[in-house]
Amino acid sequence: MLTVYLTNSEKYSHKDMVGGRIMKKGIKKPLVVAAGFVLAGTVLSQTTVSADKYKTINWTEMAPLSTMDPSKVTAAIDFDGLTATNDGLFRADKNDDPQPALAESYTKSADGLHYTFKLRHNLKWSNGDPLTAKDFVYGWQRTNDPKTGSQYAYLYSGIKNADAIQAGKEKDLSKLGVKAVDDNTLQVDLERPLPQLVGMLPMAPFFPQNEAFVKKTGNNYGTQSKYLLSSGPYVQKDWNGSNDVVTYEKNPKYYDKDAVKTKKLVIKTIADQNTGYNLYKSNTIDFTTLSPQQVTASRHNKAYTTIPSATTAYLQLNEKTVPEFKNTNIRRAISYGIDRDVLTDKVLTGSATPATTFSATKLVKDPNNGEDFSKSVTLKDAVSYDLPKAQKLFDEGLKETGKKSLTVQLLVDDSDAAKRTSQYLQDQLQHIKGLKVTIKTVPAKQRIQLSGEKQFQAVISLWGADYPDPSTFSDLYKAGASFNEGSWNNKEYTDLIDKANGPDVNNPKARFNDYKQAEHIMSKEMGVVPLYYRSQAAFVRPSVKGMVTHPSGAPYDFKWAYKE
Repeated sequence: MLTVYLTNSEKYSHKDMVGGRIMKKGIKKPLVVAAGFVLAGTVLSQTTVSADKYKTINWTEMAPLSTMDPSKVTAAIDFDGLTATNDGLFRADKNDDPQPALAESYTKSADGLHYTFKLRHNLKWSNGDPLTAKDFVYGWQRTNDPKTGSQYAYLYSGIKNADAIQAGKEKDLSKLGVKAVDDNTLQVDLERPLPQLVGMLPMAPFFPQNEAFVKKTGNNYGTQSKYLLSSGPYVQKDWNGSNDVVTYEKNPKYYDKDAVKTKKLVIKTIADQNTGYNLYKSNTIDFTTLSPQQVTASRHNKAYTTIPSATTAYLQLNEKTVPEFKNTNIRRAISYGIDRDVLTDKVLTGSATPATTFSATKLVKDPNNGEDFSKSVTLKDAVSYDLPKAQKLFDEGLKETGKKSLTVQLLVDDSDAAKRTSQYLQDQLQHIKGLKVTIKTVPAKQRIQLSGEKQFQAVISLWGADYPDPSTFSDLYKAGASFNEGSWNNKEYTDLIDKANGPDVNNPKARFNDYKQAEHIMSKEMGVVPLYYRSQAAFVRPSVKGMVTHPSGAPYDFKWAYKE
């Protein structure tokens, strides 16, 4: 899943992708899919149009780009940029279904361990270089190479030798289970079936990479527009690595360029929602997220919309820097001390609902009962507001750890929603006697960096689903996972995740039960403290059509968007 930023409404996360019904051209559709969302219109069929017919779209994001390196991406904003400029073997459509992109078809062996992808002929990079199966081999090997330091390499687990390569046990990258049979044929070999594989392929860490270009640019790769190549709808033009306004222009080398109607797209970084609101009202921008106060005043505006999301905001409690967080009673006390109804209804109006699980809503349905997975696994008592119980557990935890009090620094973004959330938590948790919370506010990019380096005591994190399957959340907290930044560890939890990915992988009901039991363990122990599920209240100019958003994966896909 992606790292996302605290806006007050919110982004949608990342895509639903599990195995399932056969689609046309041999493409498999996820077992259960959370519907995507089309803003201000529908995505039209691919027709040749003049890009000059349509106006420049002026979009906004809450934070600036941090990288355009597909192997190093973690933030949703960067996924948006990479999805605008690239295609993978598949691309998620408006319904969140993975559809053929650079691949035109694929076949799968009866045992589910071997995939063969046929690429389209005459594919080109934006510089005119041929794009072949070898570019996928190189890109996948680079993402798995420990020297690259990809936090998303774990998604490759199950592909032959991926785990061994990432762990440094296998030094030969060519042993990774991906092979270019010829320029247009890519073979992928697995160690175990991966029901979610095709659903993950629209994600940036699975994009092709041009080996000659990457090696030529070296450490600069993905850090500025001049150090990028595009395989997708747009070419990025003027990003210098730190500027807040970035331009994207239609890619004339893109195989599906006739489907791209917009000649020019401009994305501005606007962290302050009052600024965004005023710029929207002055017709300077076409999209802005809304604050709770703006939501109250704007619900009846024809530009008002709420964008679905599969994103959870939660507290990570760092057991490395605060050993007291290893104590289950202290973690549970913090959870019981938070009134999530007040947080979502009064503090984050229009952008959140109370979170009862780590796994987000709108992710996937449980095949055992047809319910939203988050509802199916909820243990209501674990996340209820109960201050007396919080105090009792906290006192017990202090006694067990030999402490008389605990002071915790909370790391947060500098966005409006993060500030409101942190201030509320600080005020709420001070009602637990003996607990003091201080706040450290940093830019979103720095918060992500500090979280990844585990340089925090407690942090408000957000995770948006990368694909529609419980694994996009649950796998994050198995032992040794790169995104387990709080270092919570539970052997029974890890064993259940391994069971879901192993013996039960081809039995959807048993597999989901494994994830359900794992989620129950996390809820009972408060491995992370869920805060709220995010959606995004926003203004979208009615003249902008065909803009696709996704509850999982890259939040925004500009391929089919146009402005009349």
